[in-house]
Amino acid sequence: MTYKIKRLVSVLCLLAALFSVVLLPVSGSCETLRFVFLADSRSGDPTMPNPTPTDLINAPVLNAINAQIAALNPKPSFVIYGGDQAYRGCYNGTYNFQTFKNIMTSTGIPLYTVLGNHELYNQVSDAFVLANQTAYQQVFTGNPANGPSGYEQLVYSFESPGGDAFFAVLDPYYLTANVGPNPPPDITGTFDNNQLNWLTAQVAQTKATHKFLFAHGPYYYVTQFTPTPPPYPPDMTYTNLWRLLDNNRFDIFFCGHTHLYSRKTIDSSIAPNPLPVTPLQWHNNVVQVLNGTCGAPVDTGTPTVDPTLWHISQGANTYYFSVVDINGNRVTVNSYSGNTGAYSIFDTFTITKNILTAVDYLLMD
Repeated sequence: MTYKIKRLVSVLCLLAALFSVVLLPVSGSCETLRFVFLADSRSGDPTMPNPTPTDLINAPVLNAINAQIAALNPKPSFVIYGGDQAYRGCYNGTYNFQTFKNIMTSTGIPLYTVLGNHELYNQVSDAFVLANQTAYQQVFTGNPANGPSGYEQLVYSFESPGGDAFFAVLDPYYLTANVGPNPPPDITGTFDNNQLNWLTAQVAQTKATHKFLFAHGPYYYVTQFTPTPPPYPPDMTYTNLWRLLDNNRFDIFFCGHTHLYSRKTIDSSIAPNPLPVTPLQWHNNVVQVLNGTCGAPVDTGTPTVDPTLWHISQGANTYYFSVVDINGNRVTVNSYSGNTGAYSIFDTFTITKNILTAVDYLLMD
């Protein structure tokens, strides 16, 4: 669909709303689309002497979830996986990426992936290994290659067929050399300027009403998390990233890393963390969805945030996946909880882009 045609569809949708008896919200187009997000299927520390690649992935849980996803009606257009596929990206000289890809693509649903910290480990130590990153790029060729040079399949973006939804993936662990083990790598990661500048340019070009960002780790943790010790200072790049999301009215930031489920609309009641030198307040209600285990050991820690301020600070001690439906100006997220048997919806929320958003869209160059 050409830009002019998409703009015409936008005008028609807006006029339809203006001439309704009730002035309804409206989006840039009348597109519908479904996708699924899930993350963290790695097993715990394997106890067997010579684990196979499937032993390093919690395959029983992941297969049960994939069966549920495949049975959805309508079928999702794609799945985005948020990182930490296996206990180690490489174990006994064998990479686990193809094994994971085979499990995930058995449904026939297209797959996009986010790199997690465990993808960069081998069995020797918790160092980040550059060869793992290269092997990952060579396996997940279905990920777009439109990121900064050298970040192919790691940092990328794409739009929905109708152009009304924008999706971007970032990689806070990007390597140019091995890192660690002494000192150990920073498992919170950081977003370098190449990625932030690239994302800024991508967002400036899109005309999409709905925008989604995916990365492995959360901006706001909800249970006790001990960052990697010095020499790593508090990382301002997460705050700089959120400033970009807030200023551009992103719908949702999806992440994993912590093995639980939480959800919060990040509004003016939530302070940036770390705080910038210049006072800053969030205004545009970007939602953080932390959906952090589809097989990894469940985090049962007590929330360190005020549960009364969070929609969900710590979900039940089970596994999760989230189904996202885009329907015109509305995004609905149904998150499922369960074990290896049937999964059921336990959290639902909706984001509606109002008519001012549509007018802003139409007035953009």
